[in-house]
Amino acid sequence: MKSDLDSALPSSPQEDIAFADDTILFVSEKLTQNATEKFIRLYEKLKILTGLEVNPTKSNYLALSENINPNFMSALSKLAQPQTSLEHLGVSIAFSHEQAKFETFDKVQKAMKNKMKIITERL
Repeated sequence: MKSDLDSALPSSPQEDIAFADDTILFVSEKLTQNATEKFIRLYEKLKILTGLEVNPTKSNYLALSENINPNFMSALSKLAQPQTSLEHLGVSIAFSHEQAKFETFDKVQKAMKNKMKIITERL
């Protein structure tokens, strides 16, 4: 089966690719069954073309809606573990704005206290 993906990716697996991390996938809550099936086929095709696959024990996802297609959520749960919040580039992202704000502030505050301790110990 040919697709646009065939021409975009190399014809043989790349030996120098070891892993990819910090990937974000934004998904609409209006995701259809057809789109869910395309996502699964795309993942399977990338796995075959690159020889890489997602390690579900090291991968997480955050649903920012309660209305995402259940079939997609089921497929995603085979690739990653659900979380109530995630950190990306040092900022907490959560379904709850208040939770994200608290987690980000708390992390920054702890980092500042640690730095202050190091500075005062050197005085």
